[in-house]
Amino acid sequence: MNFKSWSVFCLALGLSAGVMAEEAEQSIYNGSLENRVKALSAIQPGLGVVMHEIGRRMVSAHQAANGENWGLAQYELKELLEAQEVAELTRPNRAEMLKAFEKKYLDPLGESIEKKDLKQFNQRFSDAVTGCNACHTALGHSFIKFQLPMGQGRSMLDVNVKTEPSYEEGD
Repeated sequence: MNFKSWSVFCLALGLSAGVMAEEAEQSIYNGSLENRVKALSAIQPGLGVVMHEIGRRMVSAHQAANGENWGLAQYELKELLEAQEVAELTRPNRAEMLKAFEKKYLDPLGESIEKKDLKQFNQRFSDAVTGCNACHTALGHSFIKFQLPMGQGRSMLDVNVKTEPSYEEGD
């Protein structure tokens, strides 16, 4: 191997070692605890990803309640609240606003589900949608406007099964 080939080989080896070291620093499984935590932090979903999940759960809860599947409505709201907790933890600058939204809109929505009061549920759901969109506007995202899907959308879940709001978290 001549000097030029040897130099290229050494450069390539050095670059690949640098890439491997950088990958090791970004590993959630290897490296120092600090680097592993940084790597985990870097892969957390943004608020947009979590809001997509929340919106999907809102639609499912609405469809379920209107199909009198109160158990599914309760479950969807519980899952929505868990998604919101993720948002509060991963986006602490938004936590206060998210918690205020939960207290003002989502807790009352849960009460309507418990009572199986469809009229009250629909009014509180409408209020929650207004609150969602006001929050988006306040944050400079007025281009994000939540609404129920137009027309009679189909769900992958049967939202018309008649159930009671008796879901409890298990193992």
